[in-house]
Amino acid sequence: MSRAGEADSGLNANTVRRWETGERWPDPRYRKHLVTILGMPAADLGLLTPDEMAVRPQAETLHEFRRLWDMLTGDENGTGWDRASVLRALFGASMLPMVAPLLSLDPQAPHAHGKTIDPDSYTQIVRCQRELYWTSPSRPLYEAAYAHTQLGIGLLRAAGDNSRSSLATALAESALLTARLAFFDLSQPAIAERCYDVALAATREAGDHSLAAAVLGHMAFIPAFSNDPSGARPLIDAALQHTWHGVSPMVRSWLHCVASEVEARAGAGLASRHHIDLAANAIDTSSTPPGWLDFYNAGRLHSFAGYSALAAGDDAGAADQLTRALAGLSGHGAKQRSVVLADLATAHRADGDHAADYLNRAVDVLHTDWYGTGLDRVRAVRPVLGDGRQGAQLDERIAALTTARAALPGS
Repeated sequence: MSRAGEADSGLNANTVRRWETGERWPDPRYRKHLVTILGMPAADLGLLTPDEMAVRPQAETLHEFRRLWDMLTGDENGTGWDRASVLRALFGASMLPMVAPLLSLDPQAPHAHGKTIDPDSYTQIVRCQRELYWTSPSRPLYEAAYAHTQLGIGLLRAAGDNSRSSLATALAESALLTARLAFFDLSQPAIAERCYDVALAATREAGDHSLAAAVLGHMAFIPAFSNDPSGARPLIDAALQHTWHGVSPMVRSWLHCVASEVEARAGAGLASRHHIDLAANAIDTSSTPPGWLDFYNAGRLHSFAGYSALAAGDDAGAADQLTRALAGLSGHGAKQRSVVLADLATAHRADGDHAADYLNRAVDVLHTDWYGTGLDRVRAVRPVLGDGRQGAQLDERIAALTTARAALPGS
């Protein structure tokens, strides 16, 4: 990890002992180095959970994502920019006009001579897939969104000046959707990371600071979920730099909510609540947010505020905020419902019966509206039930849910 530039590993002999005894699972930031050191795939090393095994991409899918990345960087011989170089270039330009597009015109592309590329048709499919996110099975939609992202990269490399900007915007939205499906729904952070990179490069091509801020904000969730706040905070800072260029107040409010979750997961309750205050001050329900910002509204602010209150030890305040969030969820909020219910269980941890009821309701939701992040949250809250009958019953329900999920075709 030191050779890879991650000197602050946080590792000690006791941590490794807990891995070896199965007491704890290695976090993703460690797994990638274990794979490198031992020279074996994560699946062969037993580093993937049953859920991750169920949704891991096949070898040909990984090959396609490698090819997608090579297309993005123009490095189809494998000897050009690596991911770190690309991100340094993008971050370095975050406060400047977005110029020198990375996705440059390819004179050898099949549509580069004599044909006009219509970005509206591509954009319309992106819009439809975004709407399907709330009601469709995650795995098939992820595969469709990935294919559409790959198509967009090819189209953009062949596009002329007249259509490049609007096509790049649509590509950024498509890659963002694909990454969200991979990370939040299917628990595939490595694939999500690559898709976010594609989205970020496309926002630079499009000159769209709002989308760039959204992509960077989403990228911050990956290290935050791996208990690496030092990796998440620079991404939030870079996202907030884009807000200096006049983005929607709703985007700025959402970014502060993301920052609040980063700090809450780091145990910094005061810092988390400060960002919630900034989010509440920034939100403006009278303004029209971008069409792609369908994952945030005033109700979602209550959800973030509840999680922040839990980190600060204010269970009563958290219960109030989360109850508001639950009441405000629409039909499009089914996935988030399992997360809010799990957090409500934490807010009622002093009452075992009440906590068990909320967790069982969360599992009920997951049966009909699968959400990988929701299951992770249920598992994280599970210890509040202890080792008694209610805890054992919930364990059985979680095991049955994951078994049924793995057996579904295309799950």
